[in-house]
Amino acid sequence: MKECARAGVLTRHETLRHYLDLLTAGNVLGRRTRDVGSVKPQQIYFMKSKTPQVSVGLAVLRTHGLNWDTSETEIRTAKTDFEGLVHAKITETALIAGLEDALIHEFSVDVVSETGTVAFVVAMVATRKLDLPYLLRRADEQRTGKAIRLLFRRTLEAVSANKTDLPAKVFLTVRSNFLKIARQYTQSGFWKLVEERGVGDLGLDVANTLTEYEVIMAAGKQLGVEG
Repeated sequence: MKECARAGVLTRHETLRHYLDLLTAGNVLGRRTRDVGSVKPQQIYFMKSKTPQVSVGLAVLRTHGLNWDTSETEIRTAKTDFEGLVHAKITETALIAGLEDALIHEFSVDVVSETGTVAFVVAMVATRKLDLPYLLRRADEQRTGKAIRLLFRRTLEAVSANKTDLPAKVFLTVRSNFLKIARQYTQSGFWKLVEERGVGDLGLDVANTLTEYEVIMAAGKQLGVEG
């Protein structure tokens, strides 16, 4: 709890009970009960680890709204920090990474293993309003900051094309959706963060090789206008 306070993550609105639940679900704290003669037993917490853990993978992205036919059983455990933990979400079956952290993780997996999961990241970037300052700061910490920013710029370039050979319905739907999101980023002053240089060169080759077709069709599939 002291580390959470030091890192400034206790400034969010959740109650102390929720933080305790997160720390327990993230395997930082263990919990046992003791009968003290009252209606409810006393709960006693103890340290288990200094390194929180969350679930990541395609099943996690599907929980966050990924609209692709993927294996819902594909889930992995990954180490995080206390800021990542406080952005995590407790579900019925697991403690899952927040959407922004889950996207950065899947992008990093693609960079290392060439899994093709960058398509899922692009699909979400192009169709969902994200916590942009948090996403980019976390990407910088993982040294994928330049590449993640490039994904946003490539998406904007793709939807702003004057000519396209892509199906009109798909292109126009994706264009309308992303420009609406981009305007919200601009109005809040967050789009300027996309124009910053960013930290790290990891994944730049992956982002650079994305084509207009791949960006638009990934987003179109997420929006349900492309099979």
